[in-house]
Parts: sequence; C-alpha cells; structure tokens
Amino acid sequence: MFKECYQSPVRVLGIDVGGANLKYVVIRLEGDNHVLEIVRREYFPLWRRGREKLRLRLCEIGRELRPDYASVCMTAELCDIYESKSEGVIDVVYSCCEAFGSDRTFFVTCDMEIVDPDNALKDPLKIAAANWAASAWLISRLCRDCVFTDIGSTTTTIIPVVDGRPVIYGRSDPEKLIYGELVYIGTLRTSVSEIVDRLPYKGNIAQICREYFAIMADVNLLLGNISSEDYYIDTPDGRGKTMKDAAVRLSRVACSSLEYLSMNEIVEIARYVYDVAIGKIVEALLQIRSRIASLGKDPNKLLLVTAGIGEFMLRDAGIRAGFHKIVSIDDIVKERYKIATAVPSYASALMLIGKLKR
Repeated sequence: MFKECYQSPVRVLGIDVGGANLKYVVIRLEGDNHVLEIVRREYFPLWRRGREKLRLRLCEIGRELRPDYASVCMTAELCDIYESKSEGVIDVVYSCCEAFGSDRTFFVTCDMEIVDPDNALKDPLKIAAANWAASAWLISRLCRDCVFTDIGSTTTTIIPVVDGRPVIYGRSDPEKLIYGELVYIGTLRTSVSEIVDRLPYKGNIAQICREYFAIMADVNLLLGNISSEDYYIDTPDGRGKTMKDAAVRLSRVACSSLEYLSMNEIVEIARYVYDVAIGKIVEALLQIRSRIASLGKDPNKLLLVTAGIGEFMLRDAGIRAGFHKIVSIDDIVKERYKIATAVPSYASALMLIGKLKR
C-alpha cells in the first residue's frame, strides 16, 4: 500500500486522541527530510461532549489540515462514555477513518508498530492506551540510557531505556500502574482530594473534605507554577481562574473559606499538596531506578528526560529521586516548534514516516 501511495512531498498528521485533550502535529516529508509544520493541543472533554462530537471534531481537523496520511494513538478508550476499552478503540478507529480516510489512516500498537484499520479492529486492546508506545519508540532512538517522563493534565508516563531498548514491563494501563510506569497525577486535572487525605490547618493537621472542590491547576496557580492562561481546563466550580478563585476552591477542601484562612495560609496548604503529589511521582521513579539497578546499570548515570505541560513537576521529582542530569526533550529534538507537550503525536507521525520511507 505504501509503495503504491507514497509520493514525496507528503504531509503526515500525528494525533493523540485522549479523553481530555486532542494533541496533534503535522510533519511534511520531502525526500529524506522532514519539516514540522504544526503543533497543537486543544481541550476536548470527551465525557462531556460525547462520541458524536468527537467524530465531528476529527472531521473538522481533517478538512482543515488535509493530511496525506494520519498516524493515530489514543487513550480516549478509557473514557466512561464507553462500556469497554474495545468499544472505545473501535469508535475512535472508525471516527479517524472517516475523518482522514480509511486507506491513509494508521494506528500505533502497544508493540510499537503501525497497523492499518483492519488490523487495528482485529485486536483493539493492542491499540488501547498505546500513546506510550509511540513515545518509547522515539526516545529509544534518541537516548541509549535514560528515563523518559511525560506529565500531562491528568497522568505521568515513565519509560526507562537501557542500552537503546525500552525496558517496559507493562503493556496495558493496569499493568503500568503496577510496575510504576504510569502515575495518575497530572499538572491540572487531578483532584486534590485524590492526592491527600489531610492538610495543614493553622498549625495542626486536619482531615479533608472528600469532594471535587479543587484540582492541581489550583495548586500550581497558587504556587506560581502556571499562569491563568495555562489553566485551560474547566474549573471545578465553574468560576474564574484568578489566584483568589483558586484560593477559594482550595479552602473548601478543608471545609473552610477565605473568612477563616488568609492567602498565606492557603498557599502553605497548596505547598503541602504539591509536595505530596511530587512524592507520588518520586515513588514511581524510585521503583524504576530499582529496576534499572537490577539490570546491572547505575541509575545515577542515567539521564532523566522530561516532557509534557508540567515539566517543572518532573524536574522537582527527578531531583528528589536522585537524578543528576535532567533535560527537556525539546533540548534533544531541537525542532522548530516545541514538541514537549505533544510527544506521542510527534512520535506517531515519525513512526509512519519511517514506514513510508521504507
């Protein structure tokens, strides 16, 4: 199929269809060279907008960008609008084929391969949550020995690479949660009540209110880690994205309000939540370091590569976990646009480009 269709130059779309975000890049292939044309991320809460609006949005992207080929990875299948992961994968596969053309759309598998729609539909669970596989394929070609970390709005992915090979124990998300390769801590969407079970309150430690009152975006905003513009997702209470708005939300986790707490006190609460969140990432990194050591490698000599919208969190976690060299993937790739926030999309496109070239 590729030999029959491929004529240089071509434009390849790499798209990561998530449950909360759509991330996509366009790379133009000209002979042996490629040019990164577009890197985009848009908030798309699938659980609220539904599968039909996903199909329509993908078709809009297809009409706007008009790619010659599309390479797709996904995590949207976990969204609770689907009864099963297979149902979610099948829906996304059909939607992408309609949007980009069934004969020119391909899918990343957990085996770090690219398959056509027919093969994707034969074994949907190999397509489920395979965005990590695209990243693993890329980072193993960039670094011989490293730990790749990618934190988005919702989760953190960790991929160890030893002797130029991804040392992955988990192929599915449940397995990755076991092996420390996936942490459900993100920069924005993670609920504070899912991170801590107590908070510092006026010199004491108080239990929390286990409600969806505040999220990591509020914590990071209060600590100055992100701006209001970076807070691109919905707020828990539907109100604003100022420091005061975030303080009001975080105070509710302690069953309190600004009538009881000063801004300084709330910032200290935010600092506590942030420290606990970082600690959970550190725990997974230490689990991975233990694996690396068991393979006869010195973890202290491995590079920690960061990616995602919350690279600052990964740097903090990396220092605490004992990594001495920490670098952003953008400093390794050196593309014309930053790709740290869309690594699986970028990698998916390059995977397909590699297949086109062959």
